[in-house]
Amino acid sequence: MHPPRSPHAHPDTLPRAPHWGDGAACQTSDDPDYWFAEGNDPAAVAEREEAKKVCLRCPCRTPCLHAALERREPSGVWGGLDADERNTLTLLPTAREPATEEAADGPEPAQTA
Repeated sequence: MHPPRSPHAHPDTLPRAPHWGDGAACQTSDDPDYWFAEGNDPAAVAEREEAKKVCLRCPCRTPCLHAALERREPSGVWGGLDADERNTLTLLPTAREPATEEAADGPEPAQTA
């Protein structure tokens, strides 16, 4: 005999929790492929620029960019920036990283007399 069914909902029937990208402008895009246009030919550059224009009016732009930077997203337009632009941001020194090679070596050793 089977145990009685639980009156509680099963996990797969529960509604999905809200996500920051639920209201993203790209969700209703006519051509999702231009978010991942690769290469430097004029068509690919134009597609990336169109994607960036959509990002400019998107209410999710900031969390989208933060998520892409955290994941080190290797391609596509995320948060209004393409991969090369995001790489430039991740190469900038932060409070946790030394700004110069000299700073990376640490302080000069104290001179003893």
